[in-house]
Amino acid sequence: MRGIVVVLAGVLLVVTGPAQEPKKDAPDFARDVLPIFEAKCLRCHGATKKDGRLDMRTVPALLKGGASGPAIVPGQSDKSLMVELMHYKEMPPKKEKMPVGKDELDRIKAWIDSGAK
Repeated sequence: MRGIVVVLAGVLLVVTGPAQEPKKDAPDFARDVLPIFEAKCLRCHGATKKDGRLDMRTVPALLKGGASGPAIVPGQSDKSLMVELMHYKEMPPKKEKMPVGKDELDRIKAWIDSGAK
């Protein structure tokens, strides 16, 4: 009987895979990313104004995107239009005089790469 239990446990492990704990250091939208957006982006992409029809206040809104399509691709910051525009300093516009810094961009990219939850 004990051998059957061990075999079944092994089969379950193969079928379902090992249990995965959530990353404790994964960036959180509300804690790590939204404050950057509040400081640098929401003036033009927030509640009252949505340039390019883009609202950056929530994850679903970023996934929906604006006139140019989705702003982010979960798990793929390198394919996320928002990251590209921030990387090349096209956003925020130079007239705003508040570019997204390297550390801030790295935090946004890490959040997107972790699945943008």
